[in-house]
Amino acid sequence: MKKISVILFISIFINFISNEAFCKIVTQDEVFIDNGITTDNIWKKLGTREEKINLVGSRLLNENKIPKRVFFKLEKGNYIVNASARYIDKQVTVYAGLLNYVDNDDELAAILAHEIAHDMDFYKGFGQTIVMAFNKKSYEYKADLAGIDYMVKAGYNPVAMLTIMNKIGGESVLDWRLSASHPKTSKRLMKDYEYIYKKYPKYLKSDMTKSVYYKTWINTAEKDIQKFEQREKERALKREAI
Repeated sequence: MKKISVILFISIFINFISNEAFCKIVTQDEVFIDNGITTDNIWKKLGTREEKINLVGSRLLNENKIPKRVFFKLEKGNYIVNASARYIDKQVTVYAGLLNYVDNDDELAAILAHEIAHDMDFYKGFGQTIVMAFNKKSYEYKADLAGIDYMVKAGYNPVAMLTIMNKIGGESVLDWRLSASHPKTSKRLMKDYEYIYKKYPKYLKSDMTKSVYYKTWINTAEKDIQKFEQREKERALKREAI
């Protein structure tokens, strides 16, 4: 009986030693290190784009003291050029294809600020969502202008709303009532420009106006801009005359 016990003990011990040699118990950090990833570089290794979206989004939320929760997600496998906000959980989704058109933090802030504005309307309840569904284009304009306010308060250049929109916005032939969910980009850009001109004019003299994308839009909208600025000058003269 003793011999059997000794043999059994030796067998278990040898088996343990063998397993220890090949099955070292490691911590989570050690696993990361074995793969060249640690908690210090995990964003850089695995989620540079996710980190940027979260940082810019969080800055917009914090600097504007937005009291409602919004969270951000990158849809990696979807290469459409788009972003969206969801009523059901207030998620802002940026689709991977859109990031190919983003050249700086300001342009990313323009995209996120627009979607945050939609989420703020969603927080007003399901009834508000129904109203939005039947006035889609009006609420696109509204989200742009609210987004511009968010951008400026967070220290971003609102001209980026014009440059990114000029790069990604379509010019649909359908622009009547419920025939399109978004306004024609030319109309949308003009409204955004007018808002910046009236409320944040100093940015129209910033370096971002030297962007090739801004200049491209200026070339297409030159007549509309001249008409608008002339009207504004005439209104200013009338106010002075009163």
